[in-house]
Amino acid sequence: MARIIRMTPLSGGDRKHYARELARTERLHAELEVRMTAAYEAAHRLACEEWNARRFLGGEADPSPTIAAAIQAGFMLLEVKCGACRHFERVSLPDLVWPREKPIHTLAKVLFCQECRVGSGATRRPNLICLCVPGTQTEPPKTPARKQGARGS
Repeated sequence: MARIIRMTPLSGGDRKHYARELARTERLHAELEVRMTAAYEAAHRLACEEWNARRFLGGEADPSPTIAAAIQAGFMLLEVKCGACRHFERVSLPDLVWPREKPIHTLAKVLFCQECRVGSGATRRPNLICLCVPGTQTEPPKTPARKQGARGS
């Protein structure tokens, strides 16, 4: 036979205290949730900046932050550059049809240089350069122009 648990009714002061504590706990939970979100965003931003620094120094692309982490940190663009034709492009991460939980370096196996594909029909994969925040106007690195002159003179 199941026991019957009978709760004694709370007095007026106890009910008010319970309501105050419940409201205080809800406010504390909301504040901690905001702080936790800010901490996650800062951690994702640091991971993206570390990956950018490693790529700038010539390091490996693996490991890299996830696409979702980059988007949450505000890095919405991925700069890529084709090694063959030197075509430079920015790829929008939110517009990609690729799982968000996958790391950014996995995009290297699915991206192709459109200039090479149209021009010569070759399917060349571009190099991943860095992650960018929209609104930053950085120009692609300038390559020296090739001299075109008569040979042998």
